[in-house]
Amino acid sequence: RKLKVPVINVNDSVTKSKFDNYYGCGERLIDGIKRATDVLIGGKVVVLIGYGNVGKGCAKSLSGLGARIIVTEIDPICALQAAMDGYQVTTMAEARKLGQIFVTATGSTGLIRGEHILEMRD
Repeated sequence: RKLKVPVINVNDSVTKSKFDNYYGCGERLIDGIKRATDVLIGGKVVVLIGYGNVGKGCAKSLSGLGARIIVTEIDPICALQAAMDGYQVTTMAEARKLGQIFVTATGSTGLIRGEHILEMRD
């Protein structure tokens, strides 16, 4: 069936994945944290779960405000990118004890589990 108007799949476009995911998500994350918690981000330890385009943008925005970023990432190439960008890379088992703010930047679920929450800082 032919449509009578042009349709663009924005979600799968290069500009969405390379620009909006990188720049937009980082800015929206900062805005959301500040509106929801009114917490000062500078000096906080942020555990960032995932270092794809979204995670990279979030890390850049958070570190730009003075946060210390710890990345957990299962893809070895993305983990290496995080390390080369100057971020500490570790497992969730270690990061859960250190983080003050936790951010998931993947499409996966179940990354922060009950046992993680029990060992998080207050």
